[in-house]
Amino acid sequence: MHRLVTMLATTAATLLIAATPVAAITYGEPDAGEHPYVGFMIFFDPSDPGWFSCSGTLLDADTFLTAGHCTFPVGTNGTETDPPTPGGNDVWVTFDATDVLAGWPARADYPDEASLYAARSAWLNANPDYTKGLAIPDPNYDDFSGFPQNFDVGVVQLNAPRPMATYGVLAPLGTAEELAGSPSGRNSALVETVGYGIQSIQPHPMEVDSRYKSTSRIVEVNGSIARGGNLHTLNNPSAIGGVGGSCFGDSGGPVYFNGELVAVTSYGYTANCRYLGGYQRIDVDVTRNWVTSF
Repeated sequence: MHRLVTMLATTAATLLIAATPVAAITYGEPDAGEHPYVGFMIFFDPSDPGWFSCSGTLLDADTFLTAGHCTFPVGTNGTETDPPTPGGNDVWVTFDATDVLAGWPARADYPDEASLYAARSAWLNANPDYTKGLAIPDPNYDDFSGFPQNFDVGVVQLNAPRPMATYGVLAPLGTAEELAGSPSGRNSALVETVGYGIQSIQPHPMEVDSRYKSTSRIVEVNGSIARGGNLHTLNNPSAIGGVGGSCFGDSGGPVYFNGELVAVTSYGYTANCRYLGGYQRIDVDVTRNWVTSF
């Protein structure tokens, strides 16, 4: 699968196999309306083929910030271009807080991928809670080929505006360094992750399909495996480590400090979403310049 980064680092998109997705930030709590501009996105990837879910943040009425691997490759009307091109229009976004896939057509009810695509795309197009868009990855994104310099950021330009009272606000450049300038600084740098991903893997995946939030602490900003615009946080709940982190389906979801967006969820190092969470920073020139061009 193209979402494999290394033997230990995998991206955090969720493959939708069952009638409903697995959902929620690990060991977190319901968002309870704190981040109404954080949304759930679903897209069709014809190269696998399969349906995947991610999270993201609305920056203005029609610009939805997410991860690069959530925007490439995305199908165009159910098909793959030849040669493959970045992005596509088989992507839909909702800002509902709970039960985002209630009534989702089940795979078992359709004999092949074509009929399943037709049913699911029709369901999404008819659902007033969803807005279709165009997926656009950072032009430097190349499926983690240069790990750890990933450029794992993408945008979905919505076909219709979704006006809100508030939108996601980007943190000033260099915020992560200021938070984690020393070990003592890291211990006081509690960040908040938000998304619709799996809450726990063991003993069983927790399926909530709702927006959750959690807290974790910065472990590394510019170390050997965090260079290139990455940020690592501790996914293990602890007295000084915060209460949780991110998991599959949280890809593209925001990492906040004091209400400002520092990074988006990118990858993890274990299959059970423990140890470290990896995030693509938005507070560095290499990604900020591209994101603000929208």
